[in-house]
Amino acid sequence: MADSSGTKQRPSGAQITTAVTTTVGMSLTLLLIGLMLVLGWLGYHWEQQLRQEARVQVFFQREVDEELLEAAREMLRTDPGVESVSFIDAETASRDLEDQLGESFVDFLGYVPLSDVMDIRMRPEASTTSELAAAVERMGNIAGVSEVVWQAELLSQIESTVSRLILPLASLAAIFLFAAIALMNNTIRLTVFARRFLIKTMQLVGAHPQAIRAPFIRQGLLFGLVSGALAFAGLNGLLSLVQLQNATILEPFSPLVLGALFAILIITGMIFGVGSTAFAVNRFLKKRLDTLH
Repeated sequence: MADSSGTKQRPSGAQITTAVTTTVGMSLTLLLIGLMLVLGWLGYHWEQQLRQEARVQVFFQREVDEELLEAAREMLRTDPGVESVSFIDAETASRDLEDQLGESFVDFLGYVPLSDVMDIRMRPEASTTSELAAAVERMGNIAGVSEVVWQAELLSQIESTVSRLILPLASLAAIFLFAAIALMNNTIRLTVFARRFLIKTMQLVGAHPQAIRAPFIRQGLLFGLVSGALAFAGLNGLLSLVQLQNATILEPFSPLVLGALFAILIITGMIFGVGSTAFAVNRFLKKRLDTLH
């Protein structure tokens, strides 16, 4: 807004204080939401890692034809549920075992008693009990395969633990999310409340409701944008401090994940900034002048 001399009116100290307070309040709220997202992503990543610890070992038949063995290995490598494989031939396994025992049992027996084995690491999405059971049955039907061993008990324990934890953790996250949204909404409403008489004055002189709402909505959008950026900067700083103590804990946070987290905080801040501002302005537009005090 310009004065008679054509210069722009500078914001007052109260307006600056209100803007800073609102931005700080929204930034802290978005930081809390960001921390919840970080903990949720870490929990999901750790669950996937635990599932992948339930390895599958495939034992091949002894003295099997080399072409049949190679065909079986290729089928296992290309299985849709397999992420990576490690093949150990019987002779190598026997030499390692002899080194550990300190004596040669092959010379005593006259043959290699061990069989070729393939250690398989499954994809996270294929590491559920039902998917893994189907994969084990599929692998057991491959020609040349003698036995398929998998850690069914370990996987059942992991799934049981996750099922017990997910409900209380989800409930706690919902409570914190509700509190964060309520805090952000109240912060915006207090900002508009401080200018309620200006809103009513503009309405009384005939300004259209859309024209009254527009500058407030632009301000809410700016608050959300700045607050989201500040929240991400604070969250990134916290992650950097954690990385100094334990570098491996932040392996799940690739540049793509951090970019998605930044976008979520920015968009969330803008949505709530605009939504809460529009709701608060509409509320005061509907009030009578004598009820504003």
